[in-house]
Amino acid sequence: MDLTLTFDAAYAAHAAVVMSTVAESNPGEALRYWLIADDVPAAARATLARVAGPNATVEYLTVDTSPVNLPKGNDPVMAYLSPAMYLRLLVPAALPEDVRRVLYLDCDTMCTNSLRPLFEVDMGGKPVGAVRDPFNRRLLDIGGIPGLSGYTDLDPYALYFNSGVLLIDVDRWKECEVTETSLDYLRRHAHESRYPDQDALNFAVYDNWLRLPHRWNDLMAWRREPEFGGKLTDSAIIHPAGPVKPWLPGFPKGARRDLYWQHRRRSGGMRPSVRR
Repeated sequence: MDLTLTFDAAYAAHAAVVMSTVAESNPGEALRYWLIADDVPAAARATLARVAGPNATVEYLTVDTSPVNLPKGNDPVMAYLSPAMYLRLLVPAALPEDVRRVLYLDCDTMCTNSLRPLFEVDMGGKPVGAVRDPFNRRLLDIGGIPGLSGYTDLDPYALYFNSGVLLIDVDRWKECEVTETSLDYLRRHAHESRYPDQDALNFAVYDNWLRLPHRWNDLMAWRREPEFGGKLTDSAIIHPAGPVKPWLPGFPKGARRDLYWQHRRRSGGMRPSVRR
């Protein structure tokens, strides 16, 4: 199974948690990681290789980052976002030719179940599989994606997905020019976007993405907390999106925070960012 994460040095410790949870939830699986990790030092890279597990390989992709030197957006609530969010757009073109399907994971996700069924999904020729965002459910929600009223070929009521987990058909992504279309959109609208990379991807693959069950990107995983009668393994990937993360003091006590810190301890001396 091929996976990718993109991050900068501030998020390296959190990327290690993601990879550690994947290893624990997928024992015996051969994993290949293709990382774009901006300014991540050698010691952190050694830790990432270790927590990835005995059946994993970790490779770093070399990319020209100049096309993604873009604004982060203008919403102060989303100020925690890193410009590294744009790096995911550069992954498919940088992958070796034998990688046909890759799973992108945000660095605030945690894997709680086997990923094998996801890699066996028939994507039906779609370049991207993703989960509908439960908070911004349509293109027009929360003011709409920037420029929506000017794009007459877009249905404002079309579904809108969260970009924190992306199942990518690499060949179809390239054929559909998803990177190029996303970057073109961002050059026009990044400065006014709330979720810049996410808005751009929803624009680029409009009416051409596979809707995945929410268990593959559970943005409401608080419902899986035991105090609410659930368990984290009822989902496969939990995603505490938003400004309050499991590594911050304001995150609620419970199974999600415990899971994060259990795997943080496994990464040893990597210090989590205090900025996010």
